[in-house]
Amino acid sequence: MSDIFRKKIIGLLCCSFFGTMVLAQHGDGLHNYRNKQHKNYYFGISFGLHKSNLKVLHSEDFQDQKNISLIESYSSPGYDIKVIGNLKIGDYWDFRLLPGFSFGQMQMMYQHNTSPTDKPLKLDYVYGELPFQVRYKSHPYKDMRVYVFGGFKYAFDISSKSRSINTDFHVSASDYSLEGGIGMQFFFPYFILSPEIKLTKGISNILINNNQESDAGLLQKALSQMLTFSFHFEG
Repeated sequence: MSDIFRKKIIGLLCCSFFGTMVLAQHGDGLHNYRNKQHKNYYFGISFGLHKSNLKVLHSEDFQDQKNISLIESYSSPGYDIKVIGNLKIGDYWDFRLLPGFSFGQMQMMYQHNTSPTDKPLKLDYVYGELPFQVRYKSHPYKDMRVYVFGGFKYAFDISSKSRSINTDFHVSASDYSLEGGIGMQFFFPYFILSPEIKLTKGISNILINNNQESDAGLLQKALSQMLTFSFHFEG
């Protein structure tokens, strides 16, 4: 093999190597991500589907009576819509505010020994919600990144008919909850799509028992619970 031919081969290999390095730097799949890094804040909208129920705790009177054998809450589907305000705190942290509305239903079952075919008591609600969240995001990879978040939510029932399941069972219009979850960001040219799973646990007793001698008096407290799957559209 001649020296001229050997030099041409070495030259082609060097050009290929440096060309690959240049393409790797510009073709790492973070083009859409970089285009959005100059924004310190942005807004969006969220659509979610959820299942909610109540965690009920029995009072001492439940053990002393024989009329009711079971008190439990059934899970019910619902949906929510929210607007999003996102403030970046560095490259990996966000502070988020997601005000909106949640629509759904609570169901309570009192199983009487004398009436084994009792139907659940239903309560439709429309909550105005104000969640505050802090989010931590991973390092991006090919216009994608994973994140986790946690926060606090205040909810107020704006439906005038939804504060009483029956004449004895009343619930508070206000509710306070802790939230946490995980999601992914997908960066597109004009928006960021984020599918997300969130668990909400109520920390305030929403049961208002005005009649201790009624069936509602057999409960000590009721705490809200919710599992939500959402799609966020931001940019």
